[in-house]
Amino acid sequence: MKRLFAHLLLATCFLAVAPPGAQSSGSPGPADPFFQAPPQGTRPAITQAARVVGAWQLVTRTVRRADGTVLVDPVLGEAPLGRLFYDASGAMMLQMMRIGRSTAISTPADAKNGSNPRAILGYDAYFGRYTVDDRAGTITHHVEGSLFPEDLGDDFVRPFTLEGDTLTLKFTSGAAGSEVTRALVFRRSR
Repeated sequence: MKRLFAHLLLATCFLAVAPPGAQSSGSPGPADPFFQAPPQGTRPAITQAARVVGAWQLVTRTVRRADGTVLVDPVLGEAPLGRLFYDASGAMMLQMMRIGRSTAISTPADAKNGSNPRAILGYDAYFGRYTVDDRAGTITHHVEGSLFPEDLGDDFVRPFTLEGDTLTLKFTSGAAGSEVTRALVFRRSR
């Protein structure tokens, strides 16, 4: 009686978890299609969102005018220090700092940056959520917290490329005719 009850319990459990239309050969095992591994070569593709997860270190940050002229960034200088983090839950954060920053700049080199807190502080940081659009080739940073209040609630859409352990983000900003394109190249931290 106990043996019959055990077989009935096993059969009931199998029927409860088997997908509709699955046939049982009487005993679950390797010959049962429900328990077979997927055919070789049918692994699910790894998405770009999964590939960006991790810690990234800024290698270069280039600022170019539309005519190709390279500019020294008034905020972060020629070769800033930076870290970018994406986690698997969709959270992100970015921090960048001008190298050699020991105090705030009291008088920026360019007078028009005299009231620009980014240029004066030489630091930029924000955090929030991110989404990846594989088809468009973009990562969007949904800003929840920022060193600069005017960025709160913004969505920073960044076209990107991911080749091996190198992630490049690009974006263009500025008024028509005076746009600049920033390219940030990151290497995966080990």
